[in-house]
This record gives sequence, C-alpha cells and structure tokens, in this order.
Amino acid sequence: MFPPGCGNDVPVVGQIYVISLFGTNQVLTGQGGELSLKEYQEGHWDQMWVFHINSDHWHGMKNRSTGCFLGRAEGNKTRCSIRDHRLWEYFSFVRHGLGGYSMMMSPHDGGRRLGLLQRIDSDDKRLTIGEAGTQFGLHLVKNPVFRRFEWVVPDRLARSSAPYYDGEDSDESINETSIEFLHNHGIHNIISLNSVEITPREKGRLRAAKISYSHIIVPECTAPTQEQFDQIWNAYKGALATIVYCGYGDGRTGMAISAIQLCEGRPLGELDFRANGAQCRGQIEALNALSERIHGSETHDDPPDTRDIEPRLCVAPERGE
Repeated sequence: MFPPGCGNDVPVVGQIYVISLFGTNQVLTGQGGELSLKEYQEGHWDQMWVFHINSDHWHGMKNRSTGCFLGRAEGNKTRCSIRDHRLWEYFSFVRHGLGGYSMMMSPHDGGRRLGLLQRIDSDDKRLTIGEAGTQFGLHLVKNPVFRRFEWVVPDRLARSSAPYYDGEDSDESINETSIEFLHNHGIHNIISLNSVEITPREKGRLRAAKISYSHIIVPECTAPTQEQFDQIWNAYKGALATIVYCGYGDGRTGMAISAIQLCEGRPLGELDFRANGAQCRGQIEALNALSERIHGSETHDDPPDTRDIEPRLCVAPERGE
C-alpha cells in the first residue's frame, strides 16, 4: 500500500498531507512525541499533517492525531510533541526539479539559517537535521471536510465552504470529523450564513467541543440586512479564532468577511468587496451602505461611469464543483 499521488503536491494552508520518503511507502509518523518513518497505512491520522502558516509567516506541519507540530528537539534530533507553532517548529519545503522536496528545519542554535531534514541510515527509522538532505514526497489527502478553506487573518479569521458542501446548503454536516478539523486549526467560533440551520444534535456536539455557533440566515445570492451585518460583527468581536461560511463559501461569506473588515475600520471599496467574493449588485450596494454607515462618507473605489459594468454573475455552482 502506497501514499496517494506522486509526492509532488503543493503545500496549501489548511490542507492535509502525507509526507513520504520519496518513492517509497515509508511516511513520517508522529506517535507519543516521537517522529519516525513507518509503513504507510491508509486513513491513519498519526501519518497525516496539516500545513500551517502562523502570524509570523512561519511554515509548520501539525499532526492530525496528536495536534502537535513537527519540530526539532535538543541537538539535531526531531520530535512531534509541541502544540505551539514556535521557532523550533519552523521549516520550509524546497521543490526538486525531478520531483519531491527537501525539508529544511530550524538548526540547533535556534537561528533562521535552516538545516536539512535527513534519514540517519537505511536501517534506521529516525530523522535528524544535518548537511545531506533526504528527498521527501508531499501527498495531498483529497476531499477535505471544509472545501475552499483559507485563512483571511492567520490564526484569527478563516473562510470556507460549509462542511461537506456538495452543491446545496442542506449538505452541511457537523460530526466528529468536522469538529476534529476545527480543533486541528484552533477554531473555536463559527459564523454561518447558510440558509439551513444545523440540528439541535449538531449544536450539542459543538457545545461539547466548546465551539460557539452563530447562525445568520441569508438566502443564496442575496445580501444580509444592516441588522444582520451587526449580528456578524457581534459574533466575531472578542471571539477566539473564527471560521465564516455559507454554502459554497463565496458570495455570502465574502460579504461577511467584508463587513468584519469594515467594522474593524478598514476603508474598503467595491473592488475590495468583489475580491472578497461579493457578486450581485445588491450585495455590493448593501456593503456600500454599511461602509457609509460606519465611515460616514462614501469610499467606493469604482469611478461613477463604471456602474453598468456587471460583476460576476450570482449563479449557484454546479454540484460537486
């Protein structure tokens, strides 16, 4: 049994990966604080790693099973025992022209000059930091629970599609796997603009996991009211790391992101709203009204004679896209 793909996948924040010894079925495994190479076993969370970038723009890999980061121990040894993304858990990927990657990690002196992650010898399952790098493969684990997940503000504000979205708002599901995804990313607050509310049982699962949930009903291809914008801001301010979603995670989600940024004092205009995902003219106008209400004057960045230029059509995506 081999890891998925060829090992040439690109690291993307929030996605889940298997890291192999390139061209083999040996993969990085985190167990009990130790980091080693073991034979690949499909579906084993201790062999899955979530790619992170923290607020200092350091890269990190967090083990899906333990919630700890791949990092350096004393000397040039490696470990997987720290839950914080610190300097010793900082590393980068360097792509090889013929496939695979080198992994460069923080050296023993704690400086920013990185050392190469390497296997000690062919009979040893341990890894260390040295001069001769070992070639690794990076394999994306397909079908993440939250499609289109991305951090808007690292470790503070994220956006995505609804969990298990497959074309309809009603596809949303909160179960152990989606809660585990949120915990892996340190998210403790949900703002949903989905037209369908989760069930009381699902709300109970979130409460048990200490994840707050605010549901603000906004039908697809429409805009929140000014009162709903206030509800979005109240659900966000003072909360821990937050994820915002609707169905697909574009128009309504983009409006909520724009509203939060406006309430934080950012002077956004129409081009910013569209970049965030707002689509229909009514959505743009609602955000313009919010901006004027907050800032007291118009901040639209499109000249007056561009009003007839159509933004992206507000069309629901096809199922499965």
